[in-house]
Formats: sequence, structure tokens, C-alpha cells
Amino acid sequence: MPARKHNRGLALGAAAAAVGLAAAGGRIALHRSVRSMKARANPALDPLFDLPDDVVHHEITSHDGGSLHVIERGTGRPLLLIHGVTLQAGVWSPQLHLMADRYRILALDVRGHGKSVAGSAGFGRTVSARDVATVLDHFDLHDAIIVGHSMGGMITMEFAGDFPDELAERVAGLVFMDTAAHQILPKAVLPIAKTLGKRVNTRFSAGRPVPQRQFGDDDISWFMTRIAFGSNPSAKAVAQVRGYLEEVPQSTSLPSWIDLLDHDAREALRATKTPSLVLVGSRDLLTPVFAAKRIASFLPDAGFEVLEGAGHQLMQERPHEVARLIDDFAAQISRG
Repeated sequence: MPARKHNRGLALGAAAAAVGLAAAGGRIALHRSVRSMKARANPALDPLFDLPDDVVHHEITSHDGGSLHVIERGTGRPLLLIHGVTLQAGVWSPQLHLMADRYRILALDVRGHGKSVAGSAGFGRTVSARDVATVLDHFDLHDAIIVGHSMGGMITMEFAGDFPDELAERVAGLVFMDTAAHQILPKAVLPIAKTLGKRVNTRFSAGRPVPQRQFGDDDISWFMTRIAFGSNPSAKAVAQVRGYLEEVPQSTSLPSWIDLLDHDAREALRATKTPSLVLVGSRDLLTPVFAAKRIASFLPDAGFEVLEGAGHQLMQERPHEVARLIDDFAAQISRG
């Protein structure tokens, strides 16, 4: 073999070996990081992540023939909790433990999530907003506070815009937690994402396979779930969210994510006169602080709180602070 080709072959082989070693080193580092994460317990919070034994389960028929699962605990002012995409009502377990002595807490499985089944209208913010109205009517709630997290916050915004009479009659306050009013992706990326979303939806609706990473009990799934949290989260909280991600079917997650690309609730928020509170974690990477500031800017006299060091999962990361802030908000509404 000529010397030049021989040297080139050695160089390519060395480069391939270096890439292989780097990849192996990366996998080892990731595994160590996840192993450390899994060992991180929080004795003060971990018991709160299990549902109380005495929660009551309800099944409500939706307007389009689906089924809405609601869990209930406590007495007092109604507190309706709406979770984010790919989560379940059980993510509100800390609030069901800490606040049921003074609130009638109702946590909804958004259609297609948990035990709720979508009807003929499918998925999306608009149809889910109607589900919120259905729940309020079914339980004949008045003076309620609605807490919407992430996608649940967007559904709450849609409800406020689409059902102003229900809002005025039944709701005393709105809490928007780690969510956004519009443009959940950068402006330059949004048109591309919408085009891809339409293609994916068409393919999926036609029964053709759509590639999607399946979450499981592996290092990458744990690492990706960890991104939703701020500093030093409990392994039990991360495991709970990872488990929900693993359980949600593609038939729910794909159309739900794609629907969020068109989210724009600016006009609905500007028209909303209901007292409101906006909460966000300072380390929320999914709906950052600037997104929360935008929500507050569209609402008249909205309260605004940043919880330092927390990420996207405030109900799990800072349940005591969330309870205190909602208590203060409820007291302010009562005085008003």
C-alpha cells in the first residue's frame, strides 16, 4: 500500500476510534449522572407524590361522547387543577395532600391522558376548553379557582376566551402556572414546525407509522425528563413524570403537541377581567420567565411570582410555596 493511502487509513481509523471512545465516554457519563439522579431522595416531599387513599374518582361524559376522569378530595372553595401535555391528574398529588383541608380540589385528566378518553371531536385546546366547562357545570361549581399548568394553562386561556359567561358565573380566579400565552417556539422555527406538524398529522390520520421516541426506564428518558425540573429535584418526582410520558399513547401526544403550535391567547387574556395569578420557576426551560411575564402583561392587575431555583414542575418541586401563594390569592379574591 502506498504510504499516503496507508497514512490516510490510519488517520480515518484513529478518528473512528476517537469518535467511538467519545460516544462510550458520553454514555458512561450519562449513566453515572442518571444513577446519581435516581439516588436523590427528598424525605420531606416524597410522601406527597402518592395519591391520598381517600380521593374520590369521577367519570363524566363529555359533549362528544368521550369520558372525563376527575379525582376529588377536600371541602371548601373549589380548586380545579388542569395538568400539562403527557401528564396526568396524579401530578397534583401534593396539592391533594396539602390543601384539601380548605379547598374542594378537583384534578382533571385532560382528554386522552390518564383515564380520560377522547370523544369524536378528538384533541386540542378548543375541545379541552369545552371539557373544562363540562366539569364546572357537572359539579355546579361557583367561586372556583382554576389552576392551569403548561398545556393546562393554555386550555384555561382558551376556556376564558370561548366561555366568558361560564367564566363570569362560576370562576373567581385563574392561576397560570409555567405556561405561555402564544408562540411556544421561536418565530423563525414556527412555520417549519407547523408544516411538519400538518404532514405528521396527515400521515398519522392515514394510519401510517410516525417515528417517535418511546419513553422507558432508560438513561436517555430519565435525562430528557430531568430537563423539566430545576435544581436538585427528587428522584421520585422525576420518576413520576417519566412514567406518565411512558404511558401516554402516541394517538394522544402527537395531536396534542401539534395543536399547541397554533396557540395564541393574547386577545382572550386581554378580554379577561377575572383576577389572575401567574407563577413560574426561574429555571423553567420549557416556558421560561419571559413567557410568564408576557401573560401577566396581557392581564389587568395580575399577580406575578417567580420561584427561584424551580423548573417547569412547580406543583412537585415547590408544593408548599404554591399552596401559600394560592392561599394568598384566594384571600385577596375574598377581600375584593
